[in-house]
Amino acid sequence: MHGSSGYANRIPLCYNVGMKPKEKGDLALGQAIGYFMANGYEVCLPIGDKRSWDIIVEKDGILSKVQIKYAGLYSRDGKCKAGLRITGGNQSFHTTKKYTETDFELLFIYTEKGERYCIPWSETHVRNELTVEDVKYQRYKV
Repeated sequence: MHGSSGYANRIPLCYNVGMKPKEKGDLALGQAIGYFMANGYEVCLPIGDKRSWDIIVEKDGILSKVQIKYAGLYSRDGKCKAGLRITGGNQSFHTTKKYTETDFELLFIYTEKGERYCIPWSETHVRNELTVEDVKYQRYKV
């Protein structure tokens, strides 16, 4: 870090090398909390993870449920995709359920490229997988 190596000026593009899915989710959660707090929201965390939303945010008396997702590079097109489903189970069985229209109000996505999006759930019409870098979502990049 000394001298003119420029190390201090380099910003890593992605943070997920070797990370497990739960760790990626935790990284996205941290990014969401930081974003909302930096923008004047009160952030409320639930106890447990049995809900279809991850946090509640409040600003100016308005409460919003927020679902948080990590979008990784899973395709050959170089775009980040986030799975839009609730998964659960154990070693014996797995369950998958799609979110409903009323499960939450905001979808916060943190990508493998270090980008953040805050999308009104009512503006998404896909319910399986979202390619966050599509043109229609660029206006929600934060």
